[in-house]
Amino acid sequence: MIARSSIRLTALTFALSTLIPVVVRAQTTAPAVTPAQLQSLASRLVAAEDRLKQSEQEMERLREQINEMRGELSALNAPTSAPSPNTPPEAAAPVVAEGSSSSSNTDIKEQISVIQSQIEQHEQVKVESESRYPVRLNGLILFNAFSNHGVVDNFDQPVVALPQTYDTPSRTFGANFRQTIIGIQASGPHLAGASSYAEVNMDFYGGIPYSNYGSSGGIVRMRTASAGLLWSRDTVEVGFVAPLISPLSPTSYASVAEPAMSGAGNLWVWAPQLRYQHRFDTSSHSNLSWEFGLWDPPPSGYSNTNINRTPSAGERSGQPAYESRISWNRGEQNAHDHLQLGLGGYYSRLAYSGGRNGDSYAITGDWKIPLSQRLELSGEAYRGRAIGGLGGGTYKNVVSGNDPVTGAATFRLLNDAGGWTQAKLRFTNVFEVNGVFGLDNGFARDFHSLVLPSDANATQLYARNQMWSANLIYTPKTYLILSPEFRHIRTFNVNSSSSSADIFTLSLGYRF
Repeated sequence: MIARSSIRLTALTFALSTLIPVVVRAQTTAPAVTPAQLQSLASRLVAAEDRLKQSEQEMERLREQINEMRGELSALNAPTSAPSPNTPPEAAAPVVAEGSSSSSNTDIKEQISVIQSQIEQHEQVKVESESRYPVRLNGLILFNAFSNHGVVDNFDQPVVALPQTYDTPSRTFGANFRQTIIGIQASGPHLAGASSYAEVNMDFYGGIPYSNYGSSGGIVRMRTASAGLLWSRDTVEVGFVAPLISPLSPTSYASVAEPAMSGAGNLWVWAPQLRYQHRFDTSSHSNLSWEFGLWDPPPSGYSNTNINRTPSAGERSGQPAYESRISWNRGEQNAHDHLQLGLGGYYSRLAYSGGRNGDSYAITGDWKIPLSQRLELSGEAYRGRAIGGLGGGTYKNVVSGNDPVTGAATFRLLNDAGGWTQAKLRFTNVFEVNGVFGLDNGFARDFHSLVLPSDANATQLYARNQMWSANLIYTPKTYLILSPEFRHIRTFNVNSSSSSADIFTLSLGYRF
């Protein structure tokens, strides 16, 4: 308002300085001035004088308001001094009344709320939606250049190492943008006292397009998606997400399309899930959380080549899988001092052809422990059976073969144990180092209880897969990422022979 008044005064001064010489010149040079012209000139001068008075009054009101605001701020920021022993209680009372202070604080909070709503409205204008509720676009443009030393199952995203043959190269090089992620987050209306939300994330890892060129390009796929209602202590969510018994993953920009340590101790496979969570606040900085979920058990093994989707062994049973997890958290979720300890359980009924049924289960533990401001340990561990659909057993539920007594074709549900652990060292806010080790170990007794077929493929013979990696993550700017990584894979088959591979990856990313 002060700036506006100054502009008015400047304009008025300019008008007067321009008008007066014109009038004087007119009086000296013009032969005569009519009464009508004099009356018009007088009315203009009166109007200009009125505007000048109004501007002066407005400036005076602004000075008074500024002085009042300075007084209120001084009263609010004034340090409270302890009364002396000889001061009576009446004299020790503050000069500003309690009601006045609370009223000022209320006004300030209301002003902050208005400003926040204006900011949210401004952000909403950037990404429009038909519902007009806030929508946010985010993602990661990620470039990966990699060199593989050894034979691996997947050129872009290796999980296991394969034996060397005469017609396979021992060293390969490639690059792509297929692990780029695009996400959309939305906040919706309130329902039954809860705020609603939804999000979907996509990448370009849905396959290779049929083309005579562009073999490093990718097809868009839905990566994860979720929608839910959030109360102060409760959450109800449906989503295509990781199992709730495995909430963590190692830090890596070389393994994004599939989380790091996939096939080597990380139960990560995304699938449809209905989840309920209730939080018990144990203190102002910690809480105890209980979760329960219904899970659509996906098939084990690598993606099949069928045109139409067929039911998995868990889906053939006619019931969902069941999950539950209890955890204790201290501190903010994304803060460096966040402590998390969790214990989970999983069960699924499996139905196979020939009327044979079985039970899949897993017991899991997860942790995230800040040892100092710069050092953090995190990880997960599990013991289960037939958990290939979650990513265990190197993606196997069963071991197939012949009964050693009858010779009939049969199978065994594969018992499995594994996990991963990571040490994170933050040197500065823009530079960190991560070291990870992961292991998935199928029980040898399940393999040796059968006569394995002579034509069994490598996937059927995988008994143990271990992996370790180290990476540097440098973020010179908030949204820029530079990360070199080295990964070593060693895969054992049931005959104790092993294959190994080394992967060097350089990742360049831009978050938005």
